[in-house]
Amino acid sequence: MDKVGIGFIGFGIMGSLYAEAIDTWDDTRVAAVADVDASMRDRAATKHRCPVYESYEVMLEKADFDAVIIAVPDFMHRQPFLAAAAAQKHILVEKPLAMTVADAEAMVGAVEKSGVKCQIEFSNRWSPQFAQARELVQEGKLGDIFSVTATLNDTVFVPTEMLSWASKSSPAWFLMSHVADLASWITGKRPIRVFAKGTRQFLVAKGIDTYDVVEVLSEYSDGTTGRYTSGWVLPVGFPMVYELKMRLIGSKAAIDIDMSDQSMHLMGEGSYEHVINANGKVLGRFVGCTYGMLRAFIDCVQRGEEPLATVQDGLSNTRFLVAVHESLETGQPADVVS
Repeated sequence: MDKVGIGFIGFGIMGSLYAEAIDTWDDTRVAAVADVDASMRDRAATKHRCPVYESYEVMLEKADFDAVIIAVPDFMHRQPFLAAAAAQKHILVEKPLAMTVADAEAMVGAVEKSGVKCQIEFSNRWSPQFAQARELVQEGKLGDIFSVTATLNDTVFVPTEMLSWASKSSPAWFLMSHVADLASWITGKRPIRVFAKGTRQFLVAKGIDTYDVVEVLSEYSDGTTGRYTSGWVLPVGFPMVYELKMRLIGSKAAIDIDMSDQSMHLMGEGSYEHVINANGKVLGRFVGCTYGMLRAFIDCVQRGEEPLATVQDGLSNTRFLVAVHESLETGQPADVVS
């Protein structure tokens, strides 16, 4: 079987992480990379020995590959996505799918017209803890779900050091996109209305014009409530760069999931940290939810199957987040457009 060729649009943190795994699999290859940053192109050419391009349009025209990974900032997804779909390339795109409903709907239409497979990078669906929670809910072990709460926070390192474009995003776009998707995927429910509040103090003082923390109360058509918190101003001294927690309460039982404790604690003279091991390389193989998500996308391309996290899921997620930001701006509840 020929190897599945993967092209990359954007070769920053996530793009290079995916490429490292793809290079180790027998049935995949890093086929081409497009990035406006010359240093990223040089790194890709040196490490993966693939053709590199400054323009994704030129890459789509000239390079030979089957699928593309779109790993550019949140606000830049639409144009490369539409170009990739028109070029008949299967697509793995970072979350959120888009930052406007109009953009997300155009992207859905492009996928439906071209017939390519599209998967959204909702990688936590491949975490055993969340997948098992979904199974327990579907089996009725929790009874009727009437409350979902979730927290996903980052340390201030993320908006101040890791991302150069944090002012063009928010903790809701960057983080809450994950937990909102998990809540809908696990419970099978879609929110109909949100009420959001946020603070803009700490990062604004540093010259980064975005929210520090966003809190959302979500309403579902059956009376279920959801409460979601996302911020990226935890102190750098926090044991890990992120924390992720979820609680589901039903009429029969409840579930608590805490992904912030990675089950390994490293203690030295005057130091203490949680060692991040949810994703990594074990005995030469890449394992964890991020790589499980990536592998699932490759399998869908090879088998012609529908992805677990579809472009329609991405559209629903964008609709939720657009309502969140509308509520933040108006100070009033906002309906989630269906």
